[in-house]
Amino acid sequence: MSSLRIVVMAGGRATRMNGVEKALLRLRGKPLIEYVLDAAGELGGELYIAPSKHTPLTKRWCIERGVRIIETIGEGYSRDLRYVASRVDRPILFLPVDTPFLTAELLNKFLTEAWRRRESLITLIADRSNFPRELRRNPLKSPIGVSLLKGEDWSWSDVVMDRFPELLDIDTWPELRFSEALLK
Repeated sequence: MSSLRIVVMAGGRATRMNGVEKALLRLRGKPLIEYVLDAAGELGGELYIAPSKHTPLTKRWCIERGVRIIETIGEGYSRDLRYVASRVDRPILFLPVDTPFLTAELLNKFLTEAWRRRESLITLIADRSNFPRELRRNPLKSPIGVSLLKGEDWSWSDVVMDRFPELLDIDTWPELRFSEALLK
């Protein structure tokens, strides 16, 4: 899959976490961004990080390590996704920076199903019904930020998966603490 572009979205405001740069939050001594880059690296393809004006330390981290960046406008995930899509050739796999348990195996399963779909934009929906009670959210089924954009139009469908902890995204301090406990 060498023609695949992989873009790790890392420009959010992290409002539920007091505006910290989630990419650089440490989980067992390692920044969240490195977990996602490890999984993405196993897929092959061109790799980019997409910081924004809200994540200057993440941008600097990428520059210092020679990681290619596409700086976004920082106006929300959907707008930033469209911004990146206007500047990068398709197909593009979008990954969120706050999903440290994503695996190449899970991503390959998602991609296999996404390529079967006729729509251009395929979004991974996390079904949290089998997550520990303290990590469930309303609604139980919602996107976590993994999407494949393979065509020029914006026709859309979803792939629902229920894997824990692979689909755990860290949006709150309790989720980060729970993730720490998972890795002990």
